[in-house]
Amino acid sequence: MRTERIAAVLLAAGMSTRFGEEDKLMADLRGKPVAAHTLETIASMAFAELVAVVRPVEFAPILHRKLDRRGFDIVVNEHPEEGLSSSIRLAVEHVMDKRKVRGILICLADMPDVPQTHYNHICMAAEDIRSVVASTDGFSSSPPAFIGRKHFPELLALKGDQGARALLSHGIQIETIGNVLHDIDTPEDLGRPPVTPT
Repeated sequence: MRTERIAAVLLAAGMSTRFGEEDKLMADLRGKPVAAHTLETIASMAFAELVAVVRPVEFAPILHRKLDRRGFDIVVNEHPEEGLSSSIRLAVEHVMDKRKVRGILICLADMPDVPQTHYNHICMAAEDIRSVVASTDGFSSSPPAFIGRKHFPELLALKGDQGARALLSHGIQIETIGNVLHDIDTPEDLGRPPVTPT
């Protein structure tokens, strides 16, 4: 499916409890904030909509400014403690009435090394509004992932921090090479060598 028919959804409202006091999305990674790597990659692509689900501005003022400058619609999650599902529900509600959007590409702000080519592979593997396309490291299914409009009611019923994992496990799996899908959970993760896409 062409990216022009897809809304890219950046999930950036997590509580970062394992990271400590600092906001992990603003932590420096190779000269810029962790979240900047992901949002810049997504913003450089021709999506129908750019949507970011974030914490209230008083908790993430710099991130709000960066997203606004790159043209994202900002959706505030007032209850991030309810887990990933609450952010997915808010994103789906935001794009529900935009008929040109045939599905969403769920991207995680704490996955800084996913290349544009991988996002494109996921979108191209999506055929229609029934499609579900997940990333995999060969072991488990995860975002980045495409979920077609037909599954929006299922996404609106999600609860907890598992996100759409059950749905993704039944979709097409796009395997990655190396540690492209690594996420930043702890300060130690910042020290990992950068991924070199092959």
